[in-house]
Amino acid sequence: MLESNNVITFNGLANSSSYHTFLLDEERSRLYVGAKDHIFSFNLVNIKDFQKIVWPVSYTRRDECKWAGKDILKECANFIKVLKAYNQTHLYACGTGAFHPICTYIEIGHHPEDNIFKLENSHFENGRGKSPYDPKLLTASLLIDGELYSGTAADFMGRDFAIFRTLGHHHPIRTEQHDSRWLN
Repeated sequence: MLESNNVITFNGLANSSSYHTFLLDEERSRLYVGAKDHIFSFNLVNIKDFQKIVWPVSYTRRDECKWAGKDILKECANFIKVLKAYNQTHLYACGTGAFHPICTYIEIGHHPEDNIFKLENSHFENGRGKSPYDPKLLTASLLIDGELYSGTAADFMGRDFAIFRTLGHHHPIRTEQHDSRWLN
């Protein structure tokens, strides 16, 4: 494929990595990608046409992470672990936040031609139970009828895994603490 020039590659950015979280929006012809300190919106027709949101952690959070004995380059950043379509105009995103999970909304506009892609800076939420603390840990999540269901680590040490229901109109709930049979 490379030899026939049918492939266009994206080599990433110098100050980002860990391109692990993906969300395909066929209606808008976009691919959203969560990475280290960044969220990207790629045009499916031309991957070189992309927008990015830079979402790093504060210097205070990064320093706290370092003081806790974590690697400042490999762990003390905001690794995007959750990226879901929330409604017609917004995405819901969560990251590790340098071992302080954090979530927010991303405005994408009403119509594909709106070409909007911006972080809702005024509405950050605690990401505990939605995103793992540690970027090495995986998470699985679904957003159904405004409620987020996540299977992830619930603690800093990554020992308490649970399934959570958050967001929406119901009270948040989780599986039994320190009982990982549901996830095994």
